[in-house]
Amino acid sequence: MVTTNETIFEKEIKTMKNILIVNASKRRNGNSYALEAKIADQLNGKAEVATFNIGQKQVNACLACDACKKQHTPNCIQKDDFTELIPLIDKCDGMLILSPVHWDQFPAQLKAFLDRTYSFMDFTQPDMSVASRKDKKIGGYFFAGFGPVDVYTNMVETDIKSFTTAGFTSYKAHVAGDANVPGSIMEKPDDLKAADEMVEWLLK
Repeated sequence: MVTTNETIFEKEIKTMKNILIVNASKRRNGNSYALEAKIADQLNGKAEVATFNIGQKQVNACLACDACKKQHTPNCIQKDDFTELIPLIDKCDGMLILSPVHWDQFPAQLKAFLDRTYSFMDFTQPDMSVASRKDKKIGGYFFAGFGPVDVYTNMVETDIKSFTTAGFTSYKAHVAGDANVPGSIMEKPDDLKAADEMVEWLLK
């Protein structure tokens, strides 16, 4: 016989959110990694968390071959780490991107990641998407060493909307300015508060 406590525990596990953290930085001692560790600890026991560190993975550029358009399901003929991640991108409840700003825009490795979500696009669908879920949340938390934070925030908001094709229809964006020194994010209470609020939003 299953006890009441066990039943409640199993129910909590089943309703736990699945969060994918995508780290687009190549600096292993940088701010993206520092915040990733903090957020992973914050989510411990509250969500099932998977991390994908682009700098340590193989994410090829999109070939624009349109082979994925013949399958009518999220897939890619390339055999790399992004292709293996597609099912998780499709099924997760929310995705959090941690990334530096490079030359006023997405770094190249994150742009390649975004381009590969073309594998979710299907021109035969009314909304041009074959994502199995279209109610997911995406948060974009970026670090800028120099430059106008408001301009970078607009850039992030515009670019993460492109993930709509993969089923991410709600978004939040934040840019931490003056964050070029590795680990300096941990000394910025306002930016840490923004990260906490983004995490809580992803969990709702």
